[in-house]
This record gives sequence, C-alpha cells and structure tokens, in this order.
Amino acid sequence: MYIDTIVTDLDDTLLNGDRQLSPYTLEIVAKLTQKGIRFIAASGRAASSMRPYVNQLNTGLPYIACNGAQLMNPDHTEITSTMFAPEQARELVRYFQARNLYVQYYNEDYFYYAQETEANRYYALQTGMVGKAVGDLAAYLNFPTPKVLSVSTPEEVEALYPVIQKDFPTVSFTISKPYFLEAQPMGVNKGSALQKLSGILGFAPENTMVFGDSLNDLEMLGFAAHSVAMANARDEVKRATRYSTALPNTQDGLAHFVEEQLLS
Repeated sequence: MYIDTIVTDLDDTLLNGDRQLSPYTLEIVAKLTQKGIRFIAASGRAASSMRPYVNQLNTGLPYIACNGAQLMNPDHTEITSTMFAPEQARELVRYFQARNLYVQYYNEDYFYYAQETEANRYYALQTGMVGKAVGDLAAYLNFPTPKVLSVSTPEEVEALYPVIQKDFPTVSFTISKPYFLEAQPMGVNKGSALQKLSGILGFAPENTMVFGDSLNDLEMLGFAAHSVAMANARDEVKRATRYSTALPNTQDGLAHFVEEQLLS
C-alpha cells in the first residue's frame, strides 16, 4: 500500500496507559517524518490540552482539536474554528443540569463548571487543563464555545446518548471515553475537519491511514481508505474499519502496526 498521510486519535490510541507518548512511539513517528509521511494528531481534547503532545511529535503539521471544532497550526495558532453561539450552549448546559449531571464548556485555555466536584478534578488531571468554578454556569456563558461536555457513568452516557440526539437534532453528539458525552455544533466532527485539512495539505483518502478507538473517531475513519481500529477499540469501531492493531494502546499497538506495515 502507498500511504503518505497518517492521522490518529490521542487518548486510548496513540498515548499509552499513562497518557504519554512512549519513546518507541516517538521513534516511529520520527522515522515516518524522515520518510516524508505526514503524521497528524486529531483529538477530542481542546487545543491547549494537545499542545504538549504536538510539541513532542514535532512534525511541523497542523492538528485537529475539540473533535474537529478547532483546526490548528503547528505553532498553535488557529486555522479555523466552529463554535456554539452562547444561547445554544446555554440550552445544553441547562439540559444536563436538569438531569443532575456534571457539565462544562470551554474558552481558550480554560474549562468552566459550576462548582468543585470530583468530575472536574478528574478532568483536569486527565487533560492538564485549568478549570474554573463560576457558580451559575448558564448565566456565566456569554462567549462562543467549541464544545459542551458532560461527565457521568458509562451506563448513564450510553442511555442518554440516543435520547439527547432526538432532543437536540441540530447539535452533533459523540462519545470519546465511556464517561464523556460531548456536544459540538452541527456537522462538526473529526471527519469534516480532516476533509478541510486534506484540501489545505493536499492529501487524498486513498493514500491516508487513520487510527481510532471510539465513537468520536468514526467520521475520520470513514474518510480514509485505510482505517485502523485499535485492539482496545469499541466494537462499533472495529466493525467500521478495514484493519485492527494486534496490540492495544497500552502496548504501543499503533507504533507496532505502522512499523510492520509501512516501515519494515
């Protein structure tokens, strides 16, 4: 196969079990870059949360953040963004709060929530982002935001996912981790962002390989002729892809797959 572009999710895909880029993975990415193969990160994380990883990868290429709501230059300046208007995001905040669910939204380097809970502390630990408690969360929201996110149990997320899609037909919803239910503006996803990026950088689906593990990766996996599910991916993702890695992200499954298929 001829591949000139690789696009990958971060969490549970490229990152290991400690949410780090392993030395072996960085070695493989460096070899790809030396061969002229583009290596692009695409995450549900906000751009500020992706910066340390993008800097480590050091590919000099743009990246996709916030499930496609943000398309960023390698120097972390914005190429394009698609935001919720404040009034639409406020509706979502009230919807989650009416169900006694934790909810947060974003602006630049920060995420905002009503009051201190285990959920926001866990999110900050997972992402490295700085959170701010603002009290009346809906009232505080007077700026555009790229994403609204609720944290709950996997069971509650799975139960609410089909319901909220019916209640908000003009919003795009997805699940990244089993306990994150995420809302973006209509039509925003990693696949639509990847389509934009392909036009900017000049690569085609038939020469692109995409890696992912969860529902927020499905659209970008559908873009590529060579779609790869991680060994630890959700079953829906494995059914939607052409290949699967033999090893999970905790054992550098992506790097091993790339070395065997493209570098050996």
